[in-house]
Amino acid sequence: MTLKQFYTQTVSSIGTTDARALIMHFLDLDGTRFVLDMDREISPEKLKTLEQAVRRRIDGEPVAYITGERGFFENTFKVSPATLIPRADTEILVEDAIAEISKRFSDRKEIRILDLCCGTGCIGISVAKALSGRFDKIDLTLSDISEEALSVCRENAETIISEQNIAVNIIGSNLFESIVEHSFDAILSNPPYIRKDVIPTLEKQVLFEPVLALDGGADGLDFVRLISENAKSRLTEGGLIEMEIGYDQGHEALSIMQECGYRQTAIIRDLENCDRVVKAIL
Repeated sequence: MTLKQFYTQTVSSIGTTDARALIMHFLDLDGTRFVLDMDREISPEKLKTLEQAVRRRIDGEPVAYITGERGFFENTFKVSPATLIPRADTEILVEDAIAEISKRFSDRKEIRILDLCCGTGCIGISVAKALSGRFDKIDLTLSDISEEALSVCRENAETIISEQNIAVNIIGSNLFESIVEHSFDAILSNPPYIRKDVIPTLEKQVLFEPVLALDGGADGLDFVRLISENAKSRLTEGGLIEMEIGYDQGHEALSIMQECGYRQTAIIRDLENCDRVVKAIL
């Protein structure tokens, strides 16, 4: 079977985007080769692998779990069923954190950043790499309660971070419980924020992701409360806190942060004008 024949057949069952992604990954093709190699014969071994991948996608499994990776911001991150899949919405937090840290700490030579509930580490790693040219040293702490997620995070840190001025510390911790550092300049997080009663109604492919990283309690804001309250003793004066939130949680999350004593609170909305990130200064 040629690549063109397999692609045409696969598009009808899983769509253009997913078919292209699976073929490019398992045949190790870039965009140019994908187009130029349409008449290429697929070996029986590769064809079997591709057919298995397509069946997994038809059964609802996300492409990122099938390929084991997902592009995010400026890098490709390893993922596993123990981690959330990095999404474009989270890049909004990354972009804003880079801008805020650059502006607020422009006179500093060193900066300390905590990525809490880090999963793949995509937030902290992306922010640290983008800021590596602005600071002499960046201390980056990546923390998660899941040891399986931290294993993926560790691999990402080792393969993606090449900058010598980024020092990485990976910690297994239930939120702040095992984190001894008390002087972070920025705490960034994509915590669980989906309401418990909504989780069973999510799309099938989302339900492949770890419930531990989805369940935000009865109103979805349990972790916003816990992080907001406990981050106060971990941030330096003037420190930045940013969290990803649900599409309709902005005002409630903002109220929580204001009640905890934060200032300059703000909501950042996504391209569809939905609440996406809440941020504040201590």
